[in-house]
Amino acid sequence: MMKRWISIFLACILLLFLSGCTDEGVTTTEVAEMPDNMIYMYYIDSTTYELLQIPYEMKETETEAEAIESILNEMYSELPDGQNNLISSSMRLLRSAFHKDTGLARVVVNVANELNDQYIEVLAKAAITRTLCQLEYVETVQFEIYDSSTIGGGAMYEDYDAVSFVDAEKEGGFLQRGNITLYFATERGDKLLEYSKSVEITNNISIEQLVIESLITGPLREGFYQTIPNGTTLRKISVKDGVCYVDLSSDFNNTLDTCMDSVTIYSVVNSLCELPTVSKVQFLINGEKQELYRAAIPFDGMFERETTLVQEENKVEEK
Repeated sequence: MMKRWISIFLACILLLFLSGCTDEGVTTTEVAEMPDNMIYMYYIDSTTYELLQIPYEMKETETEAEAIESILNEMYSELPDGQNNLISSSMRLLRSAFHKDTGLARVVVNVANELNDQYIEVLAKAAITRTLCQLEYVETVQFEIYDSSTIGGGAMYEDYDAVSFVDAEKEGGFLQRGNITLYFATERGDKLLEYSKSVEITNNISIEQLVIESLITGPLREGFYQTIPNGTTLRKISVKDGVCYVDLSSDFNNTLDTCMDSVTIYSVVNSLCELPTVSKVQFLINGEKQELYRAAIPFDGMFERETTLVQEENKVEEK
């Protein structure tokens, strides 16, 4: 292990020597072509929360599966100078596998972690995906995700490739492209329909916030109907121990003729419970619990997913 880090350190010194100055005095770095047996290994800087890279030398005798396993083990080891490795703090590595026929590298992880930070999870997935997709035989990285804080939850599967993650400095952070699942009303307003929406996730806006704001905006396709009363705003949202606390404005209490009260409530609950970090939802109105919703439905307790309200139809995706 120590020899490997020494070789990486020397490689970093070599890259520094490739730096030069332009005539205008601006420092630039020549990009040297990496040797065939080397790739960049990405990691999360524990001070700045940035995604950084260091050269990594692969063993020539390893098979594809062995190389992937070695890289992952290295990514989960302690960084030089004793820096805290935020990848290991974000998700625990259980095992890995490689499917040669499809070029799929499977990474099995547990996300019940000490940080409980959605953004760090995104960075960890980006670091692993970017690192493994440099291998010519890896087309896709599939995360098989378990959450030990959820009883009987089973696995979640997320697939990424070399272009799934981008740096978004202009937007103020790191960005991940992905889909969220929302639930809007049927025309009669007595059932929910599943609706997939493509979103961009940064460190500035949580995925839970994106879900609620997308519900407030409403569907953009025919056949799906609004579930959130006009004027409703999201005051605050947070997740702790699998419970999502949703603080909405009092406009959420307004009557919505297009759907039943229970459909309004469970459009929020079911949409949030699609996220791997959420198993229950606690509503707040203007920062406080409310005993009843529209004087009819008990509203001060926690809500769990309700599948009986979901109408079985092909889901529609919004690009």
